[in-house]
Amino acid sequence: MKKQIAICLTLFVFTTFAAEHETYRNAQGQTTGTASTSGDRTTYRNTQGATTGTSSTSRDRTTYRNAQGATTGTATTNGNKTTYRDAQGRTTGTATVSGNTITYRDAQGRTEGTSRTSGNKTTYRDAQGRTTGTATTSGNTTTTNTTTYPYTQGWTSGTQKDK
Repeated sequence: MKKQIAICLTLFVFTTFAAEHETYRNAQGQTTGTASTSGDRTTYRNTQGATTGTSSTSRDRTTYRNAQGATTGTATTNGNKTTYRDAQGRTTGTATVSGNTITYRDAQGRTEGTSRTSGNKTTYRDAQGRTTGTATTSGNTTTTNTTTYPYTQGWTSGTQKDK
C-alpha cells in the first residue's frame, strides 16, 4: 500500500491547464506517464503511449474510467476539499487545498503525502517529506485542479476546473 501511495504521488497535481499536456516523472526523473486534456476530458498514457485511463468532469464531479471504459471511481469537490470514492461508492481518501499545497489523506484521515506547485512544476512528497516525483505542465492554461484517484489496477488522474 505504501508503495502504491508513493507511486500515486507522482501523479498528483494542483496546477493550471486546459488544452494541454502533462508529463509525470518519478523521484529519479524518469518519465512515468503523460496526461492530455481537451475540454472536460483527460486521457492518461503510460511511457509506451498506450491509454491507461480517462476522466471526465461535469461541474464538481469527476468520473474515472480504466482503459476498457469501466468506471473505476469518482471524485467530488466541495470548497477546497475533494473526496475520492471507489466504483462501489466507498471513500478512499481526500485532498485538501491550502494555497499552492495539497495534502492527501487516506480513508482513515492519515496524511499520505503532499504536493506543491511552483510555476509549471509540481513536486510530490510522501508523508515523511521525501520527494516521490514531479509533474510538468505545458500548453495553454486556465486554472484547474488535477487530482489522483486509486483503483485496483493502478492509479489514474483527473481534472476538476475551478469555479
